[in-house]
Amino acid sequence: MTPDTTPSIEATLDALERKLDELELDDLDIEAGDGKLTLEKEDSGRPLILSRQGATNEIWLAEPRGGWHFAWDGSAWICTKRGVELLAALEELLEQALGTKVSLR
Repeated sequence: MTPDTTPSIEATLDALERKLDELELDDLDIEAGDGKLTLEKEDSGRPLILSRQGATNEIWLAEPRGGWHFAWDGSAWICTKRGVELLAALEELLEQALGTKVSLR
């Protein structure tokens, strides 16, 4: 993996925000800024927080049951401990929170 083939974390978070906006998920509050994307079902108090980790060039996801660290593997952002792709993990977590099918691809 070379740095010039790794997508920008900011670009990845921006693309996720745009896709979620396009889906118009009524119960989902989205806040973006300062290298962070926060997703929360209205009034749940249980946010999903994606954040830029510049020192490790990773995207971290904090969710009520724990944390995920995603590194670029040359073709996708993959969790370094679970081996799960970022979009797949987010789809599953959002589906659980919202009770509806979510497709980020």
